Amino acid sequence: MKRFVRSISGRFFVILFGLLLLPLLLPFVMTVWFQFQEVDQDLNNQLQQRTDQIERLMQDQNLSFAEASQYMDQSLIQTTQYTSLNQVQSLSSSERDQLQQKGEITIDGAWLEPSQYIRETETGYLVSTPIAGQRILDGLRTSAGIGIVITIGVAFILTWLAVTLVTRRIRSISEAAIEVTNGNYDVSIKEGGNDEVALLVENFNHMTEALRRNDHLAKDLVASISHELKTPIASIQGFSRLLQTEENSDKRQQYLTIMEQESTRLSRLTSNLVRLSRLDHQTIIERKRYRLDEQLRTCLLLLERQWTEISLRLELDLPEVSVEWEEELMQHVWLNLLENAIRFSPESGVLEVTLREGKNIRVTIRDEGPGIAEQDLPYVFDRFYQGEQSRANEGHGLGLSIVKRIIDLHDGELTIENHPDQGAIVTVTLTAHETRE
Repeated sequence: MKRFVRSISGRFFVILFGLLLLPLLLPFVMTVWFQFQEVDQDLNNQLQQRTDQIERLMQDQNLSFAEASQYMDQSLIQTTQYTSLNQVQSLSSSERDQLQQKGEITIDGAWLEPSQYIRETETGYLVSTPIAGQRILDGLRTSAGIGIVITIGVAFILTWLAVTLVTRRIRSISEAAIEVTNGNYDVSIKEGGNDEVALLVENFNHMTEALRRNDHLAKDLVASISHELKTPIASIQGFSRLLQTEENSDKRQQYLTIMEQESTRLSRLTSNLVRLSRLDHQTIIERKRYRLDEQLRTCLLLLERQWTEISLRLELDLPEVSVEWEEELMQHVWLNLLENAIRFSPESGVLEVTLREGKNIRVTIRDEGPGIAEQDLPYVFDRFYQGEQSRANEGHGLGLSIVKRIIDLHDGELTIENHPDQGAIVTVTLTAHETRE
């Protein structure tokens, strides 16, 4: 019971029951009480009149009490004569004193006790009590009792229905929350209504949907990381065993080269994972004013060995533009995008880099490579996604995810599309308000 009262259901029940019962019960009780007082007063007057009539008959006609009583209707009021006050029962000491002092007394009726009128006469005490009137009072009391019980019962039923209707959905949310706590993200609550609880249910279902999606992503991410780590480690282990038994110096050198490449690949993977994890938790960037056109030229110089090896021809359109972004992060963006474009460009091909300043700052990088398969385009920013085999062999599927995250931190937009003739076009767009001349 104590637990029920402390619960939301219990408190809501007590408050609603009180609010519902008070307006129903109070007018009813007041009405019954005034009617009871009126009837009781009328009965007292009738008792006094009956006693007067009997006393006058006894005095005027010199009749005994028995003879005088024969002229009265005893079916409505019963009058009894007692010769001694001790014969009159149920009188308190104060009532006895009042009777002795005034010679008469009217005792109001209680819930179960009828009214009485007692008068002292020359021959004793006349006591009049109602019979029919008492039945009226008894009926009035019975009706009042039944009315009160019905009123309380109706208030209780209406309150219980209201509490059950409201708390039933809250209990379903609580039970669903326990399921989510135990790791069951497939739980869903049936929606309905247009009130605050319905809004809570809708938000809860959105939360479980997000948790379910994140759980799948986390599992896929763990599986992808395990796979990417397992491949170079297994390669290093295999060639290290061969190296222990191989005596041919050329093959030993070949094994060492492969082991170095796999170690580099492993190192890049762990570095990218660390960077991506750091970016996931980063929400604020440290802006610094610098020349964007110079940053792009610097990145091309850093990649000079790659694009000169395949005799790539650069077509640059880089007017002077100053921006206020996080310089180090944006340099990682350009290096990643330019390195990808160079890697998939054909020998003696053309690499176009264009910078435009208008309402927004836009950088476009176009290569003449094989482009990206149309079915892979929607997923190129997903972590560890490697759609096209020619591109998959060169990385771990994290580079574009990192670039996308950096652009998002700058509130920008990154798009990749295939050129109608050949190659891929990468466009980075950042809002103009982030720049200052």
